[in-house]
Amino acid sequence: MDREGKITAYRILKAWLWKMDSTPVVGKSIAFYLDGTLLGTDNTRSTGLAQVGYTIADGAGAGARTIYAEWAGDGGYLPSSCTNTLNVLKATPYIWVMPRSVPQGGIARLYAYFRRLADYQKQEGKTVTFRVDGTWIADVVTLSGAEAGIARYQYPTVEPPGVHTIRCEFAGDAWVEAGYGEATLTIY
Repeated sequence: MDREGKITAYRILKAWLWKMDSTPVVGKSIAFYLDGTLLGTDNTRSTGLAQVGYTIADGAGAGARTIYAEWAGDGGYLPSSCTNTLNVLKATPYIWVMPRSVPQGGIARLYAYFRRLADYQKQEGKTVTFRVDGTWIADVVTLSGAEAGIARYQYPTVEPPGVHTIRCEFAGDAWVEAGYGEATLTIY
């Protein structure tokens, strides 16, 4: 059966093995493949159902992936197989922006932390855009190693005293949806 989910989501892949008269074939091993890679096997239950769980991996990003379920056959039954689709959607971004408070004309050390949901994997090498009150400030590439997923920029403030909005945006790519995080920039 066709399935759908975001990268990092857990899905149950299912197949049924039945005779031509629509009665289930019980206790037979069904192999499940995704794009040609074996994910696992399961024996059919009293309903003919076999299933394996799968956490959707990054792969080539969002798009259609082929699910293939196969019964190899035995002395009593001929082989059988079916092909379906796993429609993979982009992961959801999580961008946390550090609030800042600086004197007028001071340097605001802009800081954002970029992960994806649901596994909170740090996003390395992704370009994010910092804006203050909607005005572009800088495009920054997130770091790797010990500082993976972090974007930093030293911004010489030009705003008047008051509360302003720092926004860190990600435009999206093949693996993660577009998204943003916001925090306050207080100029005193």
